Amino acid sequence: MNTGFSPDIFERIVAHMAEGVIFLDGEDTIRVCNPAAERIRGVRADRIVGKSILSIHPVTMHHRIRELIANLKSGHYAAVNRSIQVKNRFFDNSYSAILDSQGDYVGTLLISRDVTESKLLAEQNLQLRHSLLDAGSEGPLVAQSRAMQQVVEMVQAVAGIDSTVLIVGESGTGKERIVDLLHRLSPRLQRPLVRVNCAALPENLIESELFGHQRGAFTGAVDHAKGKFVQADGGTLFLDEIGELPLAAQAKMLRAIQSRAVQPLGSDREIQVNVRIVAATNRNLAQEVQDGRFREDLYYRLNVITMEVPPLRDRPEDILPLTELFVQQLARQMGKPVPALSDELHTFLIGHALPGNVRQLKHALERAVALNRTGTLTVADLPPDLQSAGRIDCNTLFDSDQALKDALGNFERAFIVRTLETHRGRKMQTADALGISRKCLWEKMQRYGILDT
Repeated sequence: MNTGFSPDIFERIVAHMAEGVIFLDGEDTIRVCNPAAERIRGVRADRIVGKSILSIHPVTMHHRIRELIANLKSGHYAAVNRSIQVKNRFFDNSYSAILDSQGDYVGTLLISRDVTESKLLAEQNLQLRHSLLDAGSEGPLVAQSRAMQQVVEMVQAVAGIDSTVLIVGESGTGKERIVDLLHRLSPRLQRPLVRVNCAALPENLIESELFGHQRGAFTGAVDHAKGKFVQADGGTLFLDEIGELPLAAQAKMLRAIQSRAVQPLGSDREIQVNVRIVAATNRNLAQEVQDGRFREDLYYRLNVITMEVPPLRDRPEDILPLTELFVQQLARQMGKPVPALSDELHTFLIGHALPGNVRQLKHALERAVALNRTGTLTVADLPPDLQSAGRIDCNTLFDSDQALKDALGNFERAFIVRTLETHRGRKMQTADALGISRKCLWEKMQRYGILDT
């Protein structure tokens, strides 16, 4: 039967292969060396064909080559794969035993692939990943635990698309750092990352802050102002503490997200915006929807891709790396020598619940570094409330001899903490119970260092 193949078709196929091909006969003599093998190995076929395979390897490798071929001849291995580096080039080499129709060994086939470019690209990608994890004003993102590594992997998977992301997790877990990484890995890197703290927006100015206003739109609007949506055009808009947004503002937020357009106060035209929405909350928004405190349609609009940042108690492997990082950062900021960390401190921190998560850890270490005089941090350097794992008791606020201003401050702090606990950390209800605005509550929490619960 005429197959249509000329007798030398296989010779031409080998000659045009991109992979380097060398064939050894049963005596380990080179019989075939194609052009790709010449290029990859830096040899000339007319100088090596007819010579032993050992002639193209340094003497130090002769024993290994003999052993490899002996294993192929004996049938111990059918094929062997090895990766080698030669003069800054990287090769994947495969050695296969060639058998005749009777199953007898007749020679060895060597296939060489130059993988230098792919190896360098993989190393560059790894370096890029590390540089991105190391980037940012807060220092490197600590992700030694598997729980945090999974979060980072998810960020890498979705960073290149524009889908809305909802980041959930307890307060102080580092949700803002995940947003930073998400933005840095995205095609929007060169455009702004605009942050909006929904809990700190004055209720009567929420619309103006988000969507902007025209001059004269309301009392005090003496000039045009761009809202956060317009400021983030082309970039990422981060809506932090989205669960604290009042219901009336939620409706307007939903419309802006759906239409990708905003209408500044006092204007009769809409402005198209191209933003990626990333929201974060420490609330259970599904429960908030059931309780009537969060719009269901906005929840589903935000809940496209959800990432959960685990609490510190679920990633204890990150506690010591975070501690070392914070201590180094804080010592540099304070112009002090970096103190050592005692074993006692290590044991205490790993075994402590740290309900305030990463934020609580950093604040505690800031006090410790500031007050330490011995050069070694111990548990005694930590804040007293962390040492005792307790809260301020209102009944003992006035036991000590203190100034009226300090006593009033201690009472106010304790009263706010207790009211926050009563209302399960919901700032809107807490502010109403205290008879102050949400913005005023936020400012007091910041002043007293009260962690979100």
